[in-house]
Amino acid sequence: MSELLDQARREINRVDGELVRLMGERMRLVDDVIRAKKEAGLPVLDSSREAAVLDRVEKAAGPELAPYVKPVFSSMMDMSKCYQHAKAPSAQPELLREGRENASRLPLRPRVACQGSPGAFSGEAAQRMYPGGELHFVETWDDVFRAVQDGRCDFGVLPVENSLAGSVGQVYDLLMKYRFTISRACRLPVVHNLLGVPGASLDDISEIYSHPQALAQCARWCSALPGVRTIPLNNTASAAKMVAGLGDPKKAAISSVYCAGIYGLDVLAAGIQSDKNNTTRFVSVSQKLIIPPGANRVSLIFSLPHEVGSLNRTLAHFSAMGLNLTKIESRPAPESFHYLFYLDFAGSTDDRMLEQLIGSLSSQLPDFAFLGDYVEE
Repeated sequence: MSELLDQARREINRVDGELVRLMGERMRLVDDVIRAKKEAGLPVLDSSREAAVLDRVEKAAGPELAPYVKPVFSSMMDMSKCYQHAKAPSAQPELLREGRENASRLPLRPRVACQGSPGAFSGEAAQRMYPGGELHFVETWDDVFRAVQDGRCDFGVLPVENSLAGSVGQVYDLLMKYRFTISRACRLPVVHNLLGVPGASLDDISEIYSHPQALAQCARWCSALPGVRTIPLNNTASAAKMVAGLGDPKKAAISSVYCAGIYGLDVLAAGIQSDKNNTTRFVSVSQKLIIPPGANRVSLIFSLPHEVGSLNRTLAHFSAMGLNLTKIESRPAPESFHYLFYLDFAGSTDDRMLEQLIGSLSSQLPDFAFLGDYVEE
């Protein structure tokens, strides 16, 4: 059995070597295709040619092997398109150069729009990303985008994902609507605390106010307090502000230490959430593309052709380059019957191959949008 296995592996190695040689020969012929298309002013993608090649391969492979051979040839043609794009000039590098130049012209004290009121987690995230920034609080996430669009603010900070609740789909929808880009990102640990007026104690508390999600995340701890009612409000910062304004030792709020400092409240109990690993990811959006030094995360939006295996072929590009996908999610496109894919991965467009990959995907995929190359803390 061992001799038979060794012999089979030697033969496979021989065949693999021949496949590599033939692939190299095919790529050299692709060079001829590139020159011919350039002279004729033809696009890289020729769907009818690809369909004809796959049809011929399917017939040659036969019914037993066709399901395995056809995807290999489809992937090989995708790699050929990437090779053609790598040889051809792209408009993408100019966009990336502009993004790097914009990063050198940032205001010293940027104006940052946040949803909620002073003390909200979005405000805390904004302070982390822009220390000393001028925070402007608005009512809704759409208002954040409008403040940036109208020029009243330079950036807008919004939550896009929570480790417990998942993605914030509405924010992704607004990103596509406004076509803004991501400038920075950070992950903020969400630590819930019980806050009361100075001098209050746990024994005094009869009512606890907070956002419904915060109340749910602290329900186990709150249930251990006999006779205490929990009352929902629109956000944790509003709850802290209200308790401070009432000055009643019987009323408390579930909020952050950041809020306690703003509104002059005492922390009566710290870290009362059931899950100690609760984290929210925030992003900063802007109208102009900004690519700072040390950018380490890239985000894209795109839709896919309605073809079998289209998602697999697209993701194969990232796998071939050894890129680590950190997020992929689909969302229904507004007012249509197809889906948009949101994809994040670790990397930097300083890498020439990655730059060419983005240029290639932008010409192949419908509704493609480069969301940014940014620093994630």
